[in-house]
Amino acid sequence: MWLMFLFSNSLYASPVAYPVNYTPAELLTALLSGAYDANQKSVKWSATAGDIHEFNGQLGEQNVLYSFIDTTIIINREGEKIYYTIFHTSPMVVNEEGEFVNPNNCHVCGVNLGYFSFIIENDSIYIQKFKRNFATHGSFGEKSYDLSMINLGNGYDLLKVDDPYEGMGTASVATRFYQDGELMLSMISKENNLGNRAKNQKGYYEFKTEYAYNNKAQTITVKQTGYRIDEQSGKRISTSKIKKLNLDNYTLQFQ
Repeated sequence: MWLMFLFSNSLYASPVAYPVNYTPAELLTALLSGAYDANQKSVKWSATAGDIHEFNGQLGEQNVLYSFIDTTIIINREGEKIYYTIFHTSPMVVNEEGEFVNPNNCHVCGVNLGYFSFIIENDSIYIQKFKRNFATHGSFGEKSYDLSMINLGNGYDLLKVDDPYEGMGTASVATRFYQDGELMLSMISKENNLGNRAKNQKGYYEFKTEYAYNNKAQTITVKQTGYRIDEQSGKRISTSKIKKLNLDNYTLQFQ
């Protein structure tokens, strides 16, 4: 009976209330049970062997990871403010030059993104959702992406990540939309082959993407425009296409 009482009581335990003056960094420090490093502006936290594997770290005498705040974005939902804090985590080390760097610094090596959302009520902060690792973005072991939050209405808030990449003679931007840390859509939103050809050379191409959001119908209209220079004739040929994406509970679908 006593064990049953304890178990039942834990199911309905009150959510943790944090002081209203806590910064996002202080909240992240509490969530990760870590310690804030003011010099590096990061949260240092102890990692298990599983954590080290998950975040591409290296096992050593001190198994630690470092998390950095990227930004906090505010969404207004039916008169209530929802705060989204996005952060990234890396297995940082001090290199031979004394620099604090990510040892995973290859061209396609990124950082692990996480997020938490919170509200403020009665002079206290309450965490709503927390996911410490939902995607990998960036390049050369560093942050190179842009973040924005899209309010599609009806409670659908999407994190948009624009991640640039250059290599193999092309320059591109991969755009991904996430809802609560789950991938909803992934696409190349911008690309050209300037690395191989000049803009007026045969075979050159480029395109870009514009998004229009409808928060009443929960749709995203995607418009891609660009041009290519024909390999044979050298003539410039314009391209344009429009598609509408409909949001359901699982993904963004083309209509």
